[in-house]
Amino acid sequence: MTQQELHKILAQGENIRIEFKEAQQGVPDSFYDTVVSFLNREGGVILLGVTDAGNVLGLEEQNLMRLKQDIVTALNNPDVLNPPFPLAVNEVEHANGKLLYIRVPISSFVHKHCTVIYDRENDSDFRIADEARIAEMYARKRNVFTENQILPHLKIDDLDAGLFDKVRSRLSLTNANHPWLEATNERILRDARFLRRDFTTGEEGLTLAAALVFGTDDVIGNVLPAYRIDILERRVNLDRWDDRLLLKTNLIDSYLKALAFIKDKWPEKFHQGKNGERIDLRELIFRELVGNIIIHREYNNALPTEVVIYDDRVETTNPNRMRFRGPLDLETFDAEPKNPNIRAFFNVLTWADEIGSGVKNMNKFVVAYTGGAHPMFVEDEPFLSVIPMASHQVGDMYRIYRSLAQLKDKELGEDRLMQLMAYPLDLSLKKLSDWDEVAFHLVRSWKEKSREFEDFRFLINNALTIDDLKKVGSWEEKSEELLKKRGRVLLSTLILTILPISLEELTTLLGYKSKERYRDDYVKPLKNNGFIEYTLEQANDPNQQYQLTQRGRNFLLGSPI
Repeated sequence: MTQQELHKILAQGENIRIEFKEAQQGVPDSFYDTVVSFLNREGGVILLGVTDAGNVLGLEEQNLMRLKQDIVTALNNPDVLNPPFPLAVNEVEHANGKLLYIRVPISSFVHKHCTVIYDRENDSDFRIADEARIAEMYARKRNVFTENQILPHLKIDDLDAGLFDKVRSRLSLTNANHPWLEATNERILRDARFLRRDFTTGEEGLTLAAALVFGTDDVIGNVLPAYRIDILERRVNLDRWDDRLLLKTNLIDSYLKALAFIKDKWPEKFHQGKNGERIDLRELIFRELVGNIIIHREYNNALPTEVVIYDDRVETTNPNRMRFRGPLDLETFDAEPKNPNIRAFFNVLTWADEIGSGVKNMNKFVVAYTGGAHPMFVEDEPFLSVIPMASHQVGDMYRIYRSLAQLKDKELGEDRLMQLMAYPLDLSLKKLSDWDEVAFHLVRSWKEKSREFEDFRFLINNALTIDDLKKVGSWEEKSEELLKKRGRVLLSTLILTILPISLEELTTLLGYKSKERYRDDYVKPLKNNGFIEYTLEQANDPNQQYQLTQRGRNFLLGSPI
């Protein structure tokens, strides 16, 4: 902070974006109320060592370090500030003594101090308890993007000029007429919206996105000291790692290095493109994966991005601002931008496609690479991606499903059986040693998951143990006892809807006399909770049938839903 800026702030006095704290006896509790209200509203500057009226008291030299340590520790403590938000505490000189100042940006999260939400109005922090006001704040945050945070003292000279040349070199290979090939560095920054003006505050400058994409390692380390991408290979040594790549550098080099490292761990497998060319599926899969973890990361979250390479899959956890909690339905989900300017910049470099298409493309490429396995994406904090690189198909284990449901091969039909056998079981089942354990694991996962849904209780025989199954000559002799009637009928309905089937056919195959009762007790709960769906738009169409959804398949196969 320059002396000119300090005097300007003192002259303005407290307002919606400026707050003074005396802090003569330590950090006042109201300091954290203000931090939260600034994070939740428009951001601002807090000066410590100044009265509410703007009179500078200064801070004693021996107290400065203690104040800094107390603030930094508290801002990283979720019991004080939730979610935590690390901020730099800096000193500035004044004629009356040293002061501390903290610049607080607007956050994309809704924050709380000791479980209380605060907002800012004029020069005051006030509690928010009304549910409508809280909902309004969450809705407002959906239009706040961390990448747009202006860093007033970051200058173009602080950036890495070589990265601009690297961008031009990349563009010359993909678009020889792109205007950035002849543009100045400043023009590129403005076109990418990395150099912007905030029309709310009048502030203009380089953004957090500019620092992340074009910043030197020193700049990035000062702006986001906790940021890192940690890539671990755990195939032999599951407790530690076999190989590791730690990235704390700009997003351009992070993308290139992460892609090369992960891709190198898997064999080539080629796919025929639209124009008949041979394309390496690894390149397509991991291009999308690495692009997604960079583009959709919440950069104000102190957690690292972690990528773990196993012998049959790649799992990533990424700091996230979640919209809901649970797996994405790859057929119906609507993507929202997390860092739209970074995404647009990567799109110019052809490292990202239009929003939402990356996840769907990865699904297509993973199915082709593995021969049927689907990736899984779970919206949570952090965001979880599981990318299978091998398929663990149901195969002969279809007999587990047939036995549990008490269906015959003839009732299932050859086409339905082939479809079931080709389904990829959840990779967690691969480690189970025998079919007794697979059956036991499946029925318990069905019971637990069914609790989350209305009118959908998957009843099992809790008294039957794995030892009971192993004592008999054939596991199939007791496997049918694992499920009670309701669970068995729900399972049978899910299996039979692997291929489209009418209500009349379902009723007949399962031996029900009353079509209406079977529909109300079993079909409706499955449909209402998204496990099966109509094949035709009009519910009363005489040709109407039911079919299994992706959620229903995930449920059957032991995967998260």
